[in-house]
Amino acid sequence: MFNSETSEFQTSWKHHGYSILPNLIDKTLLDSCCKFLGDNKDDFLHNDFGSKGKLEFFSNSVIDNLSFNENIIKQCQELLGTNNLLLCQSDTWGKSGKSDYTSQSNNDQRMHMDYGNNTFLHPDTWDNPEAVAIIIYLSDTHETGGSTALVPRNGDNDRLYTFPYVNMPGYSNFPFINDKNSSEEYFLEHNKPVHNFREELYKREVKINANKGDVLFYRLDLWHRGTPVNEGHTRFVTNLIYKKRECYWINTWNPGFTKKMYYSHLERFIENLSPLQRSVLGIPLPGDNYWDLQKVYLLKSRYINVNVSEYISKLNSKL
Repeated sequence: MFNSETSEFQTSWKHHGYSILPNLIDKTLLDSCCKFLGDNKDDFLHNDFGSKGKLEFFSNSVIDNLSFNENIIKQCQELLGTNNLLLCQSDTWGKSGKSDYTSQSNNDQRMHMDYGNNTFLHPDTWDNPEAVAIIIYLSDTHETGGSTALVPRNGDNDRLYTFPYVNMPGYSNFPFINDKNSSEEYFLEHNKPVHNFREELYKREVKINANKGDVLFYRLDLWHRGTPVNEGHTRFVTNLIYKKRECYWINTWNPGFTKKMYYSHLERFIENLSPLQRSVLGIPLPGDNYWDLQKVYLLKSRYINVNVSEYISKLNSKL
């Protein structure tokens, strides 16, 4: 499906820390999601990151399907070099154009990395990525504004990507400040070397002007920030993170995914997922050592309408 485009995509992510692909999401699903958001726009606007629970998975809406796009999952498997991934963030939200430039405003963000509120640890070395962060653009940022600005890594000797990654608000005893200008004024007054370092970040930033349906893949240790949405407009995105299954120190952003079990809606949703899609929720892939005939039987007992043929086929191939 991706051919040479895939090779370029993977090379950019591996070396520069990000890449973007179009046409991963079925047009019918994309149109349905955009219509749903447009029809309910006022319910999903928020002036800071995230929907505050309204469109976190599981929302029992068409939006939930975006978190389980097989094209996206397969690309993440390739980027992280493993088939064993877990979904640990899924949230859809709208950012509106505002003239708010107070210190904690999300309007014009300071340059930052995302690892800080996803893991208790510092990222590993560049050649051992632990997770893939994703932005699915559900608006055309050429119209709405709100593009993502990022700083590509330029090789192993890039001084902006040398350990430790702490030259930002909210890290290493620096106070959290969200607004770009307020952040840089603080560092100018209190820590001139960090201020100078961050000035280099802004000089090198590249803005991603995405079309509706484009998918940005980036790293938790990539310098980036959100930019203002045009006044009178709203920009919708879905934010996802998939991590390597063994990286238990990367936490789940959402409240536990099983919290909404018992009430049938999530059970029915899971029944209609493919084995690959179910695997990012922690249900092992067919062929995993977890499975034996009894466990497949018990899976079928809990999810009456689930198709277990692939699980059984993998078991039979081991006999």
